[in-house]
Amino acid sequence: MKANEPALIEEIDIESWLHLFARLDVTLMVVGGAKAQRIFRAQGPQRRAHAQQHLLLERQKLVLEMQGMGVCPLLEESASLASGLPCEGALDTHYELLAQAYARCVPVAERLERFALRQWLLDRAHMHRQHALFFLT
Repeated sequence: MKANEPALIEEIDIESWLHLFARLDVTLMVVGGAKAQRIFRAQGPQRRAHAQQHLLLERQKLVLEMQGMGVCPLLEESASLASGLPCEGALDTHYELLAQAYARCVPVAERLERFALRQWLLDRAHMHRQHALFFLT
């Protein structure tokens, strides 16, 4: 693949990216909830705002990356996918599910030879697994 050609994603891989986008939206909703507020308050006054800001920045980058691959994450399809994902559960569970969603997209980025994106996905997966472990304690 040439550097100036846009990397287009195969139809079968779109589901992984839409799932990641939906999982990120669900995690944002959970972090904004009352249960999460109590948990974050115990960690410090700015902890929740910091977590929300980082998730929003991840969402923005993800939108740009997906658009670069020819996937529009803002379609009704991804909104309906997000509404189908459960919002109940512990904060650590949501962060672990988010980490899994990031990891699920790694092979696609590798196949597309988007190595910076692959590394970003791996870093996000690792970071969210660490968050999940932190919230377990």
